[in-house]
Amino acid sequence: MNWSKGLWRGWLAVALLWGTAVAAFAAADLHGRHPFAGLYAYSDARDAFLPQHYAADEAVVEDGVRRGVVARTDFPDGTSLAAPPDLSEERVRQIADRFWAERWTRRAEVLWPWGLGAAVPPLLLLLSGAFALWIARGFRKPDTPAATVAEERAEEDTPKAAFNTRSAGGLPPFIRSLGPDPKRRRVLGAGR
Repeated sequence: MNWSKGLWRGWLAVALLWGTAVAAFAAADLHGRHPFAGLYAYSDARDAFLPQHYAADEAVVEDGVRRGVVARTDFPDGTSLAAPPDLSEERVRQIADRFWAERWTRRAEVLWPWGLGAAVPPLLLLLSGAFALWIARGFRKPDTPAATVAEERAEEDTPKAAFNTRSAGGLPPFIRSLGPDPKRRRVLGAGR
């Protein structure tokens, strides 16, 4: 039985099932919306884009745009950027370009926890299984080299009587080895 191959295949099956389960939970958590969608506000004091975690109703944001309190820019990935209205149009465009260029960083921040959740448990299982196999292999008998096995077989095939110094009836080993074979008797008795 090949334990290493069987455990490897078992780990692979468990890792695929785990990855599928994490992907299903991630999809349920995102509720079918684009994972990076949302409202971000530009902070001029920090020169950063801050996600707005409150449930901003579309009507509230539109009302702020109409009143001139917010300058809003929408992007293809479902994000919206709100900036202070006192900035010039050119400055708002530069901020929007920078916001769009930094989208991969924001996406990584959203997906990082899900990726860790999908990768770390299977890797820990793989490492613990490899460690357990390593320990179990330490208790096995050492494998004998092929030359040693061939020598042992050769010893088994040699007749034991030729090396036996004691013989029944007090005959030397050579004569005793000649006894029971009828062909040898005929050869020995042919001269008589």
